[in-house]
Amino acid sequence: KEIAKFRAYDSYSDSFKDFANLLKNSDRYQPVLQKVNDPIAYGQAMQDAGYATDPQYAQKLTKVIYMFLNNKE
Repeated sequence: KEIAKFRAYDSYSDSFKDFANLLKNSDRYQPVLQKVNDPIAYGQAMQDAGYATDPQYAQKLTKVIYMFLNNKE
């Protein structure tokens, strides 16, 4: 278990930049960067890297992605 503070940002842009820097600059997330062109594999890689505390993170993300794609048609 880990106790950590949430970060606060002045804008969405700042939060996205910080997230990108987290992925780019952390050895822990290097395998994730190899999956950026496959959203399903990306979600699983994020879970495998320990990004989310929810053990069903990848499964839930996949469901949302498919819902979005199906509504785009």
